[in-house]
Amino acid sequence: MRCWGHWRTVLLLALACLLPLAVTAAGRGLWGVPDEFIDEYDTRARLDHWAGEQTVVAMEYSECKFVCSTNWRRLLDIQALADQQQLPLRFLIISLDPAHDSPQEWRSYRALRGMKRSNWSFVTGNRQATDRVVALLGVKWWLFNDSIMHDFRLLRLDREGHILAQMDSYDDPAERFLGLHLATRTTR
Repeated sequence: MRCWGHWRTVLLLALACLLPLAVTAAGRGLWGVPDEFIDEYDTRARLDHWAGEQTVVAMEYSECKFVCSTNWRRLLDIQALADQQQLPLRFLIISLDPAHDSPQEWRSYRALRGMKRSNWSFVTGNRQATDRVVALLGVKWWLFNDSIMHDFRLLRLDREGHILAQMDSYDDPAERFLGLHLATRTTR
């Protein structure tokens, strides 16, 4: 019984420490994460620096050879459809590997992929900040043979950072992800 009392105290203290963060993040979505991030141009800011527009968010890392290439293709598809529909979107790529993804790495990543658009940002926080974002967005990742593995998840956020849509499968339609109801053509 005495052991339970100790663990109950530890649990209550942990909840008391985490509750303000959870309330802040839940009330302001992703933009409520209190940590500082750095982008590919060495700008240091909280994530709310990128608030104010609908935003597509992906978690990747510059050395990824697996899921990130598919993420990238889907992000480009979404950008093309948004352009076609004249839907202004911001893209925010958040690093899963803060120990490696420096501003220089993100600039190289951007250059290698020919990404010159100004509505795309690549950011890195510290490990604690990254873990907060992972938890908030529900992204799953793990280490396997010293490589980061992660699931496929793209999110579309409203201006306040709340999730409007998520894409968890490579073949989810971009139209549905963007909330578009495009007429389908039938052939006779």
